[in-house]
Amino acid sequence: MLPNFLVIGAAKAGTTSLYHYLRLHPQVFMPATKELSFFVKENNWPRGRAWYEEQFSGAVDAAAIGEASPHYTMYPQYGGVPARMADLLPDIRLIYLVRHPIERMWSHYHERVISGVEKAPMERALLDNPIYLNASRYALQIQQYAPHYRRERLLVIRSEDLRHERAPTLRRIYEFLGVAADWIAAEIEREFHRTADKRVPRQLLGTVRRLPGFRAVKFFAPWLRKEVKTRMFMRRVNLRQPAIPDELRHRLEEMLRDDVRQLRHYLGDHFDGWGIG
Repeated sequence: MLPNFLVIGAAKAGTTSLYHYLRLHPQVFMPATKELSFFVKENNWPRGRAWYEEQFSGAVDAAAIGEASPHYTMYPQYGGVPARMADLLPDIRLIYLVRHPIERMWSHYHERVISGVEKAPMERALLDNPIYLNASRYALQIQQYAPHYRRERLLVIRSEDLRHERAPTLRRIYEFLGVAADWIAAEIEREFHRTADKRVPRQLLGTVRRLPGFRAVKFFAPWLRKEVKTRMFMRRVNLRQPAIPDELRHRLEEMLRDDVRQLRHYLGDHFDGWGIG
């Protein structure tokens, strides 16, 4: 069994929420693991087709079968994704969530800071590390798919619409996927993977992990991995993150302006370009 649609990104644009909303639909199947990243050579591509097909073995009679992996629109950090995808899935439908590009960069940066991956100050990171800017160049990412998929195979959705006009936006997505468009679950009022819900390990967790017998207790007491671990060993992230300085924002807008203007080709003349282009 292979998917017939993919949510290809963008990172920090609401893909986790969309993944959960789609899983609620009775005609849609998505695997329990959200980000398979199969078509990324550096990730799960070496596992092979059989492994990928196994992820969808529970689809049974689902009309729409898919997965969601933001790494699929992180060119050139991850190259060759559309070609690998088209070779295996030439008739797939693609859903691309896009968000205000600078706000997406801000969120991407802070997630990496929270996880300990990013150490550089905001201005240096956003200007010098191309992963942030390139993932927000949505037209650039779409252009990588253009030689492999016809335009009607791609649906571009603004994350702002998914957040503020959720029901009609989901109906558009359902229609695109060919499933019942009038089916809306009560759970769509919830947002998933919000920064406000994030927790990171306390220093205490590392100390406890090194204690003799910790692995045995963890095995025989699953609760230690869940509620107690969350309360005792995890802390909420600090939401008082600095805003992007005006000078930095203006520089980023200049760097993104042409790409935002090109994105209008995919979102229509009504698209306001987030005030950038």
